[in-house]
Amino acid sequence: MAARTPTRVAGRPRQAGGASPTGRRWPAWVRAPKLTGRRMMVAAMALFLVVVLASPFQTYLSRRASVADSERQQRQLNAQLAELRQQSEQWQDPAFVARQARIRLQYIRPGDTLYTVLDAHGNPLEPPAAAAAEKITRVDHRPSWNTVLWTSVHDTDTSQ
Repeated sequence: MAARTPTRVAGRPRQAGGASPTGRRWPAWVRAPKLTGRRMMVAAMALFLVVVLASPFQTYLSRRASVADSERQQRQLNAQLAELRQQSEQWQDPAFVARQARIRLQYIRPGDTLYTVLDAHGNPLEPPAAAAAEKITRVDHRPSWNTVLWTSVHDTDTSQ
């Protein structure tokens, strides 16, 4: 068997083992790591696991966010349901119904006198409930394209 001779790096004095130029020995973790086949295989497996697990992890995170959104929406719907149930209970009370009829529809009881307050121009002032009703925006549905087409044809034919 031939004896191994240590290799020498140019510009450095010859050192024994992991010794420093001062003769002190460095701990194993300070020395330069050797790139071995085993380390390359472990690094390749780690990289492979990262690549393989990235998509399921992203799916997990997106579904978790979706569940959180669904729970938030469920809480909002439960609050809305509680409010609607309270309103439904109010409408079961005959006194509330009568009060709403007087305010919204200007119904009066027999023997009551109805007054209409006019503004400076002689127009009746709207009751507060009617003013609040105007704040509700109504969604008008646009007619279909064929209705618009035939309406334009009819308007054009009528104008001639």
